[in-house]
Amino acid sequence: MKKALRKLWSKSPRSMRVAMGRTWKIRGSFERLVLGEKKVDAYLARTNLFFLIGSGRCGTLFVSSLLNLDKGATVRHEPHPHPDLDSRTRARRDPAFADYYIEHYRKYVIYRDIVNTQRPIYGEVSSPLRCLGAALHRSFPHAHMMILARDGRDTVRSAMNRQLGRRPGAGHDPVRPLPGDPFKDRWESLSPFERACWWWMDSYRMLLDHLPQQPILQFEKTLRDYDYLKANVLDPIGLKISQETWAAHKARPSKNSATEYRVPHWREWTDAEKKFFDDTCGETMECLGYPRNSWD
Repeated sequence: MKKALRKLWSKSPRSMRVAMGRTWKIRGSFERLVLGEKKVDAYLARTNLFFLIGSGRCGTLFVSSLLNLDKGATVRHEPHPHPDLDSRTRARRDPAFADYYIEHYRKYVIYRDIVNTQRPIYGEVSSPLRCLGAALHRSFPHAHMMILARDGRDTVRSAMNRQLGRRPGAGHDPVRPLPGDPFKDRWESLSPFERACWWWMDSYRMLLDHLPQQPILQFEKTLRDYDYLKANVLDPIGLKISQETWAAHKARPSKNSATEYRVPHWREWTDAEKKFFDDTCGETMECLGYPRNSWD
């Protein structure tokens, strides 16, 4: 019944889901009153929690569906996207608001989900949480926190592919440079490609600033190296997924992967595009463990 209701809700108009997402403060106040903060905090402190956070188009759906194959874990992919996105702009500006959002809404819906599923491990693999990494770490200091990264060149290409094919409609405030960002005064003159490069760099600059001591998980390595996945994700969290299960899962086509691209492969980018990417994203690429100025 719950699955049927979730599916029905997913088919409802986007504007309705966005509007409902903006009621998170009211719903959080109700949950706080009904459940009680001390009870929820004590329960969550005893729960094995993990959060893998990255940018959009970095493989979150694949990773979440893979980890969810452990029958003792509940692993969600962007379970509350509209409230998370609605809070994003303010959370980027104000760490105190990010803490308020986690403490007055997010932890209660996490608690509800854990109680409903009755599994000892709960995790989220998400991109909308990237503005909330530090707040999550403060609220759940015992949780496993990881940065999920993907080569910026592939992510930019995938992001442009998604944005160029998306119809305009009701949504959330777009991510733009904040005051003090050198791109703020140049924003209106940037091309879609240049904006996508900035978006990728900004996503991971924020994650690296918010979670400086947390491990970085490279998406590409989770696809090609089971031992890497086991050592960096499965064993630290306590997940049980065999190599055979991993191999079978990655052989299936992802529901979220592109079947064709509207922009060329990064090897075919112009010299000016490659230079802009290197100038904007090169330092962040190095921090995430990817080669800089590599176009082979």
